[in-house]
Amino acid sequence: MKKRMSKVVSLLLISSMVASMTACGKNNGNKVNGDTETGAVQTDFEIFAGISALSPDNAEKPIVKQMNEAMGVTVDWNCISGDTLIEKKNLVLNSGTDMPDAFMGASLSDYEIITNGSNGVFIPLENYINEDTMPNFSKLVAERPELLATCTMPDGHIYTLPTISEMGFTYNDGNDYYIGAIPQFMGINKEWLAAVNMEMPTTIEELHDVLVAFKENDCNGNGDATDEIPLSFEWGHWCADMTSLFSAFGFTDYNADHRAIKDGKVYYQASSDNYREAIKYFHDWYAEGLIDMEAFSQDDSQYIAKGSGADARLGVFSWWEIPEVTGDHADEYEYLTFLSGEDGTIGVNLNEQGTTGHDRFAITNACQNPELLMKWIDQCYDPVLSMQIIYGPIGEYFESEPNADGVYLETAEAGGDLKAKTELWAPYRQLSTDFGTYYNMEERAQQRRDDLNNVWFEKVSNFEYYPSVVYSLEETDVINENLQDIKDYTSEKVANWLINGGVDKEWDAYVAQLENMGLNDVVDAWQSAYDRYEKETSAK
Repeated sequence: MKKRMSKVVSLLLISSMVASMTACGKNNGNKVNGDTETGAVQTDFEIFAGISALSPDNAEKPIVKQMNEAMGVTVDWNCISGDTLIEKKNLVLNSGTDMPDAFMGASLSDYEIITNGSNGVFIPLENYINEDTMPNFSKLVAERPELLATCTMPDGHIYTLPTISEMGFTYNDGNDYYIGAIPQFMGINKEWLAAVNMEMPTTIEELHDVLVAFKENDCNGNGDATDEIPLSFEWGHWCADMTSLFSAFGFTDYNADHRAIKDGKVYYQASSDNYREAIKYFHDWYAEGLIDMEAFSQDDSQYIAKGSGADARLGVFSWWEIPEVTGDHADEYEYLTFLSGEDGTIGVNLNEQGTTGHDRFAITNACQNPELLMKWIDQCYDPVLSMQIIYGPIGEYFESEPNADGVYLETAEAGGDLKAKTELWAPYRQLSTDFGTYYNMEERAQQRRDDLNNVWFEKVSNFEYYPSVVYSLEETDVINENLQDIKDYTSEKVANWLINGGVDKEWDAYVAQLENMGLNDVVDAWQSAYDRYEKETSAK
């Protein structure tokens, strides 16, 4: 460890020397320990920042004014929202001149972090992570020592600060899991079940028979026996797909990249034999008219309209929760939990539950006083200030005073639109222990947490999930070059097989084509990043 730290210090000294010679942007003197040639210490900073489309300029936000006053700084903001954020960020990064002091909430990719860190545009931050400069963050790291591994680049440096959001529960195995662990909740119309005199299905074949009955009867009682949709979903949608039903074939496929892990080995689910068997099986359902013909083309509004119209039309559907799709019909539905195959096979893969991000804040070589700027941003890791960063200020989103338990309650006006107007895209902490101590978890999130704990997790067998890793420049290049084409090819082929059949005949050629497209290289990159993460966290 001492050897490694001495190397880091040496690299930092070199970086500091290079930065002092190359700093650009505001004509405020050569950088020497935060002083200009005139001896003035920099307290005025320029920050390029992302904001939501509904948000005012960060300069107008009460939380920013509070942070500035506490540290005696002024911030000149360049706030960008919407589709132009990425474009303008790229223009700034590629210009090489007039660089801001920092980027905040600017959706920095790993590629941008590594590239701009290695070429000296982003400065290393690890030497500022100490109790004197960053007391709030240091306290957080003491509670979550693995947090630094999630923002340490492969060269050993930290160029960006992390966020952490633990919105979840402690399961009976003693481990913590989060509300996105199972993103697709299946709902079934219990009144339709009663109408066709059938029990709640527990196997995939029992569900098949139920769907046939839904198709052949006027289950909603409106006199039209043709408007019932037995099973609907949105193909490829993160929370509205059908892959919870794949449990009968030994797995679920929730990750958008079809990435899964078992016994520490990463693999591509959409090239596995049980994936092929599932697609072959569900093609028969499509051929029988049990699957919504628009499942592969509809959007959210079309999907929700089918569930929330005057008459209930959906027998079984998938979504984050039941009420949002079914509206006034919500009481007619209950959860359809994971089904087994006829041979008793059942398997559930958890979705990736990354609780951390590392793209919210970077300091550039234009900054003359990074220590003060780090002290300023450290305020964001105070739990009470963090809750205001995530949602909005006390006195507007939260009541002006906490209750008798010291907990800040939401105002009557709190909600999605107000959050979008008042939140600050900055680093933050949201630990599971913060809920009930400083503020409460949102009601919808509480309900989902309880549903996972009490309903869905009872049939989970594989609790491994891919963590929030950091990719090297080489790994990022491999993934960026190959993965999107691989995913597009998979989506096209699988949708075609579900509709038209033929998966067995074409499977070997499909897998060969995936390998020709670089799948093995992508999986190797995933595995390398995972192994490095495991090594870093196990050393903490």
